[in-house]
Amino acid sequence: MGKVKTRFAPSPTGYLHLGNARTAIFSYLFARHTGGDFVLRIEDTDRERSRKEYENMLIEDLKWLGIVWDEFYRQSERFDIYKEYVDKLLAEGYAYPCFCSPEELEKEREEAKKKGVPYRYSGKCRKLSPEEVEKLKNEGKSFTIRFKVPENKTIVFKDLIKGSIAINTDDFGDFIIVRSDGTPTYNFVVVVDDALMGITHVIRGEDHIPNTPKQILIYEALGFPVPKFAHLPVILGEDRSKLSKRHGAVSVRAYREEGYMPEALFNYLCLLGWSPPEEDREIFSKEELIEIFDLKDVNDSPAVFNREKLKWMNGVYIREVIPIDVLIDRAIPFLKKAGYDVSDRDYIKKVLSHTKDSFDTLSEMIERLKPFFVDEVQIEEELWSFLEDSKAQEVLTLFLQKIEGNKPESPEEVKKIAKEIQKTLKVKPPHVWKPLRIALTGELEGVGIDILIAILPKEKIEKRIKRVLEKIA
Repeated sequence: MGKVKTRFAPSPTGYLHLGNARTAIFSYLFARHTGGDFVLRIEDTDRERSRKEYENMLIEDLKWLGIVWDEFYRQSERFDIYKEYVDKLLAEGYAYPCFCSPEELEKEREEAKKKGVPYRYSGKCRKLSPEEVEKLKNEGKSFTIRFKVPENKTIVFKDLIKGSIAINTDDFGDFIIVRSDGTPTYNFVVVVDDALMGITHVIRGEDHIPNTPKQILIYEALGFPVPKFAHLPVILGEDRSKLSKRHGAVSVRAYREEGYMPEALFNYLCLLGWSPPEEDREIFSKEELIEIFDLKDVNDSPAVFNREKLKWMNGVYIREVIPIDVLIDRAIPFLKKAGYDVSDRDYIKKVLSHTKDSFDTLSEMIERLKPFFVDEVQIEEELWSFLEDSKAQEVLTLFLQKIEGNKPESPEEVKKIAKEIQKTLKVKPPHVWKPLRIALTGELEGVGIDILIAILPKEKIEKRIKRVLEKIA
């Protein structure tokens, strides 16, 4: 096998879907695993649906995932190249102008529907003589260009994932390769681009299988070598239906905005349809994945997307994989957006170092770490009953006395003071920790109160406790 070259060719018509992101990752990994090249090609020939802002987001999201390409192309900048090959197909009799109006084609579709058969173009313009074609052009009649598909020919190709696939040309008939506005269509330009760019392996979703025989015919007509194809299984939601918005977030952008780690999303998407050699392991770095990834280990059956599994994996990355300084850099924009003061990096580092095991995403972090950053906490009405107990008042008062000289600077020192209070007031641990938690956080649950006290500035601790004591006095 010569040097491998793969590509990812998204259309800038929407956000980067998780399924497309997985395709990009598999194409990238296979190229890198084999020492080959990876191409990013923006397929923007559909002028009505393509948007520059979507292209920019696609590029940003791919970079965020850690995918690096060797070559970059934009199809809208290659129209002259496509015209050359359209002319070649027309000159050699592999394509012809079609003057059928949308109304005529719709009538054909309706007739096929009545007969209960799949629609395929009748091919009536295929029979036009050169003189008739010239006459219609001179009259200014609009036309498309169709590829002349041989009748009743079985196209067979070996898919690297699904095995041998055979499709008869009678299933689809003559198809359009140039629209009436002069723009080339997907099935045509993808062949020209893949051939001229030297793509050896086309890795894409299984929804492209029906396109493959059409593309093989164009490869053969133009005298281009046919690449190897690998069609990836579909990604399903947990209800076993195709992954869609009803299953929750389905775009890379949405997970970025929720505060997921790119390494975690990259890692998780790899496991959708691919079985690593080490079956008892799930956490892999990008470098490790490049080392072990192979298309032969991609499964033929659909993969199920489990949002909770991804969230769990993201938590593992936050707790165990991402360096603390990188985590800080990623957390600061979220903290800032929430209105928290981010001017003291050392303080943020101290907070995250002690609390990163208490949240799985950076959006969860915002609420979980609120007591560390706000000036005052809001205590729910029903929690005041816990604080109005006489013992709670004694605990809070004694705690203030204990920290009057020096505030405890470690969770261990906080626990030591708590034990002293228990002993002095002859109460059980919950009777110490609960009033402290409510007074300092306004909640019954959250990060360890010993951690909060150790990190929170002394003045904030005193202010919150005194506020409570004044209210219950």
